Amino acid sequence: MAGTGVRDTGKAPALSGWARWLCASTALCLAGPLVPAPALAQSAVAARTQALSLSIPAQPLPNAIDAFIRATGWQVGYSSNLVEGLRSRPVSGSYAPLDALTAMLAGTGIRVNLTGPVTATLIAPTAVRNGEGAGGILLDTVTVTGTQNPTAHVDGYLATSSATASKMAVPIIETPQSISVVTSDLIRDTNSTTITEAIQYTPGVIAQAPAFSRMVDDLTIRGFNVANGNTGMLRDGLKYQSNVYDGGQEPYGLERIEILRGPSSILYGQLSPGGVVNAVSKRPTFTPVNEVNLEIGSYDKRQLSADLSGPVAGSSNMAYRLTALVREADTSVDYVNDDRIYVAPAFTWKNEDTSLTILANYQRIDTKFAAPIPYSAVKDYGLPQKLFIGNANYDTYISDTYSAGYIFDHEFDNGIKLHNTMRYYQADVTWDYMQWGGLLGNGTLVRRASDREETSTGIAADTNLEMKFQTGPVAHTVLAGFDYYYRTYDSDRFRSGLDYTFNIRTPNNLTALPTINYGANFGSDSTGEQFGVYLQDQIKIYDKFVVLLGGRYDWSNSETLAYSTRRTTTQDDAAFSGRAGLVYLFDNGLAPYVSVSQSFAPQVGADAITGDAFKPTEGLGYEGGLRYEPPGSNILLSGAVYDITQSNVLTLDASGNQYQIGEVRSRGFEFEAHAKYGQLNLVASYAYTDARITDSIDPTEIGQREALVPYNAVGLWADYGLDDWGLRGMRVGAGVRYLSDMNMPDVGQTVPGYTLVDAMIRYDLESFNPNLKGAILAVNAKNLFGEEYLVCVASDGCRYGSPRTVSATLTYRW
Repeated sequence: MAGTGVRDTGKAPALSGWARWLCASTALCLAGPLVPAPALAQSAVAARTQALSLSIPAQPLPNAIDAFIRATGWQVGYSSNLVEGLRSRPVSGSYAPLDALTAMLAGTGIRVNLTGPVTATLIAPTAVRNGEGAGGILLDTVTVTGTQNPTAHVDGYLATSSATASKMAVPIIETPQSISVVTSDLIRDTNSTTITEAIQYTPGVIAQAPAFSRMVDDLTIRGFNVANGNTGMLRDGLKYQSNVYDGGQEPYGLERIEILRGPSSILYGQLSPGGVVNAVSKRPTFTPVNEVNLEIGSYDKRQLSADLSGPVAGSSNMAYRLTALVREADTSVDYVNDDRIYVAPAFTWKNEDTSLTILANYQRIDTKFAAPIPYSAVKDYGLPQKLFIGNANYDTYISDTYSAGYIFDHEFDNGIKLHNTMRYYQADVTWDYMQWGGLLGNGTLVRRASDREETSTGIAADTNLEMKFQTGPVAHTVLAGFDYYYRTYDSDRFRSGLDYTFNIRTPNNLTALPTINYGANFGSDSTGEQFGVYLQDQIKIYDKFVVLLGGRYDWSNSETLAYSTRRTTTQDDAAFSGRAGLVYLFDNGLAPYVSVSQSFAPQVGADAITGDAFKPTEGLGYEGGLRYEPPGSNILLSGAVYDITQSNVLTLDASGNQYQIGEVRSRGFEFEAHAKYGQLNLVASYAYTDARITDSIDPTEIGQREALVPYNAVGLWADYGLDDWGLRGMRVGAGVRYLSDMNMPDVGQTVPGYTLVDAMIRYDLESFNPNLKGAILAVNAKNLFGEEYLVCVASDGCRYGSPRTVSATLTYRW
């Protein structure tokens, strides 16, 4: 199947020369031919002459070849060293596949050698002995393309492979678990400034309001919170933050964002049963990639960003990348700014079998906390969106985060691959704000000052070995590894009394600084460690059945000192997590699958009845799904049904005592589409989520829906090129997001649903003037029709969503 690796069609193509040798020596052809059934029907003549409508822009050559495969259904073999660092020529219009491939390679010196009706190999002129096609080709590493590099750039919105679900490069269609990939092109086209904005078209994901998300990444997946410290947010496959308030990740520094839904402790240890969000950093490229962006927008937004990458001083084995962003902006809320600095240097060294990549970043977020407002106050008083209930002389949120690490890969002579990665992370946060204390009948708001200074650190490491072997028609890819995570979180928290009033009708935000009681510290100092060993086997039988089996054992310990009581609480836990899945690959592109997986997350404290230390919460998920990737197309459709149960959940009685007899169950259906068809790029999603409390110390909670999880969520984004309409170089895009009503059981309220519309127009200025080559102008509008809506939290706190915002970005690429 195009774009997803080799498929068995039950027929054998006519292979010649080196292709037969390749099949015999590598077992690539044990399960059958290299091409799908529809392509086999083409004759050799038709393969060369039948015209197709193609649009493949200039890009790194490996990416271009992959796009060619998806568009034509061909398979192409090539040496990895042959194409390294080369860039393709653009192909747009009506081409015969062979002509298109030849045009893409123009200027590279690479030649095309046909080995079958729709199979070819790429060769250098010096690699031919005794005439082309005579079988005398010099080979080093030969790649039969179709599986994308899961960390490289993808043109458009369709990524066909991922490493998040298995810690290996695996086609998504062969993965027995729901996974979505948000590409950097989609991040750019939607002008997303936070991770929660970037993933808003992903099924099953519900994010906090932009007023809060500009500080941190806070979201739920399938009804379960995944942003609680280190229980769901990853960076390059490693746990990233020790605390949810450390600060959100800058999406401009990311090549993609991958969302793995369902229990996933098999690979990453202690996690929420909802899944994980893995942010993949931009990495050095050996093909020069350079851009500078200048953006202005609503609320005095001014932003400058740059992304520069290429070989070091013309070197063939060293490359660099520098990604940076500076923003100054106000927001729709009075006195609240949205300033940010992000700098990420990176370096790669590689040879034929070894590579080392060093990644680092620094980020500063400078804003103010949007304190939640009770829904009843918004409803009864009609509080304006711009109302700031804080003290502009006091309120602040500043986070400085630093990280540095490496990724090391080596392939031994026997084919075993070693992968080792490590990262150090630190966050320093100053967070002062006025809390909502109560609203009196005359419009007077009673407030209290909260004063916080926090530092958190994290050391994450992962080492694994990947080995491939084959026994007859059964191919194994075994992964065995060990990972480690050490975290600290030191939080000093002080506050004032409920002494500061504020009239919401005549607000005065510029008052004297509050008096803080620094004699009573309500914070804590905690440390924790997690060790895990895991073993996974991906088994392919006749290249039709894909079986994924895995198990993991974790040991975790934590220690927390409460400053107010000087009491230290310790916790030691151990847990096993497993996963089993099965996929069947039909020749027509259908791939049904089933899976079962587990998760766990340690809990700190003791049961109020027994006095025993809390056990980890446990998640068990069942999932069945169907994917469809039509051969020769750029389309991936996915649907899934699931049932997830989380047990050992902590519940509270009327006195606030904690007990571990709670249970939450989430059931639902999800659909997702990613496609490229001619000039159209499309991503669409729908999710139905029914998350309920099934056991609790409070019998009135049993059967209640989980707070703020809508039954229905819809997302659709598409962009379209207008070249065929006479507007060369212009693209237009639009998006719709809908969430149905959400309940707030704590206060017996229902938060209304909402529909938001976004839009984009982008123009390549070279089409207007050849002297403006590389210049692109884009205009984005979010919440185009100015919908007023609320995003709330379970404790009756709400924030307004962002109003209409418009921005213009001028980009120069070379």
